[in-house]
Amino acid sequence: MVWERLAHVKLDSASATIDTASDTSFSGNNFAGKRFLHIVVHADSSSQINCRFEFNEDDSTSESNYCIRESVNGGTDFPNVDQSNTDNLTGTVTGSVYAVMDITNHASEEKMWVCQGMESVSGVGTAPERKESIGKWDVKTEQITRIEAKTSSNTFNAGSHITVWGSDGADDTVTTGIPNGSIHEESDTGKHKMWNATTSTWTEVV
Repeated sequence: MVWERLAHVKLDSASATIDTASDTSFSGNNFAGKRFLHIVVHADSSSQINCRFEFNEDDSTSESNYCIRESVNGGTDFPNVDQSNTDNLTGTVTGSVYAVMDITNHASEEKMWVCQGMESVSGVGTAPERKESIGKWDVKTEQITRIEAKTSSNTFNAGSHITVWGSDGADDTVTTGIPNGSIHEESDTGKHKMWNATTSTWTEVV
C-alpha cells in the first residue's frame, strides 16, 4: 500500500489536546478520508498525563460509540464498553507517552483499531510500561477525518505531536515522476502491473 501523510500537528504551547484540525496544510477541520489510517502520537509533560483519542468530535456520553479491550504489560484483559472515547491508550505518568494505532476506516462499517501504547519516566532507571488495546468506533455513516489526542489530567508540553497517515489500499498509485513502462508488484496480491504515463494508469501484466 502507498501511504500519504494526511495530518501533522505539533503543539506550540502546552495544551490538554492535540487536534488534527490545527493542521493548516488543508482547508477546514478535516483531513482527507482514507480507507486505512496509521496514527502516531508522542507527548511529554512534567506533570502526570495519559492519552486517549476522540474521532470527529464524538465525545458524547449519551451516544457511547466506543468499546475496547485492553491489557497492561501482557496481563489480564479488561473490556470497557459504551465509552465516550477510546479510553486511555497509555498509562498515566509524569514523563512521556507514545501510541501507535492502525484503523480500518470504511464509511459504512465500524471503525476497528489495534493500538500499542507506552508510558515512561525520564532516564533508564525504570523500564517503560506498555499498554495493548483493540477496539472500535461504532459509527457507520462517515469516515474518520479528525482526531483529537487528549489527556485526562494536566497538559501536554509544547513539542508534543500527532501524525496521521492514510491509504486506500492496493488501488493507490503514485503518479509523480514514474517512468513510462515501470513495473511494480503489489505486496498484498503479488500481481505485477505496468505504468502508462500517458493515461496515468497501472495495467496488470499477465
